[in-house]
Amino acid sequence: MKKINIFLPAIIILTLMTGCLKEDPMKQAFTGFDPVDIGDGWTLSTPSAEFIDSLALDRVYKDVYANDDYWMTKSLLVFRNGKLVAESYLKDDIDRTRIDAVWSCTKQVNSIITGIAIDQGYIGSVTDPASEYLPEYIAKYPDKASLTLENLLMMGSGVAFDNATQSDVFRKHLTDNSIDYVLGLKLNFEPGTGYNYNDGDPQVVSGIVQAATGKPLDEYGKEVLFDPLGITNYKWERYSDGVTLGGFGILTCPRELAKIAECVLDSGRHNGQQVIPLDWWEEMLSIKVPDAGGPFSFGYFWWSVPSKGYKLMWGHGGQYAFIVPEKRLMVVITSLTQVDDDVNVSAEEIMSDIVDRIATTAMMPDPR
Repeated sequence: MKKINIFLPAIIILTLMTGCLKEDPMKQAFTGFDPVDIGDGWTLSTPSAEFIDSLALDRVYKDVYANDDYWMTKSLLVFRNGKLVAESYLKDDIDRTRIDAVWSCTKQVNSIITGIAIDQGYIGSVTDPASEYLPEYIAKYPDKASLTLENLLMMGSGVAFDNATQSDVFRKHLTDNSIDYVLGLKLNFEPGTGYNYNDGDPQVVSGIVQAATGKPLDEYGKEVLFDPLGITNYKWERYSDGVTLGGFGILTCPRELAKIAECVLDSGRHNGQQVIPLDWWEEMLSIKVPDAGGPFSFGYFWWSVPSKGYKLMWGHGGQYAFIVPEKRLMVVITSLTQVDDDVNVSAEEIMSDIVDRIATTAMMPDPR
């Protein structure tokens, strides 16, 4: 596959001056990482009880607090064996429950819900043409006649959507019809023959799910994903045309985001129930685009790091849920949302400096 655009991890939002942001205290003082029971469904544990080296984990946390490169970080949480073992909120303890944008982590949620719609028979398969669900749009733009759902899930529609200049169209509601806007763009390559990470393709997927189920993506997703996982502390915004924002739009807190990642870590299960269909879970996470930027590969809206065995949710500005299946470990990180790209630490740096180090604290073998 040819790659026609440099990777942009999510919507490029309104730039704020770095100096103004740094006038506020950069971080609270580090006081430890003991998790707090707030009755949100998480079982709490300790690092040592889950075979994590507590002293090594403490060093990681202290280094994150001491490193000025991480001044935008808001939260750092560690989960093992389905339990929350460590959490710390670097800006304000209220971020434990205060919801905020997780940006493109929305795309990974979109993919899960789409797979459930397929499993429930609303959508035939990923090979279905978009015209089957959005006939009026494809008739209007016949150059998209070969476009399939799979093309969209792989960021391979070919539409000339550039996040740097066009995601604001959705954020600021600058067009009357979000689906018409995306499908009305010219093609930079034929559907299925290239890769271009963008916020347009997920919006069309949202439109397809809505057309197939008769419900907006957020409403259908509440029934089949959020409610089964016990996720209540969130908001999912719709575009002004009634189509749920599919590429970004979810606002939630770190512990709720982690429930989605935990379900994925547990092969799509939650409390013994198969929430994400197993065949979709496998297909969604499999590598479709091997070269998606640096060490990262891409599946159906899901990221992976094949060299390390990681899977991850990834949102603009430092919103992450790293999944380390080999060690039944998760690391969730959230950051300030209105921060210019120039002051963001790269995903590769965060992975090597935080996630890899935390993974090494989890001792093997773990008898569970």
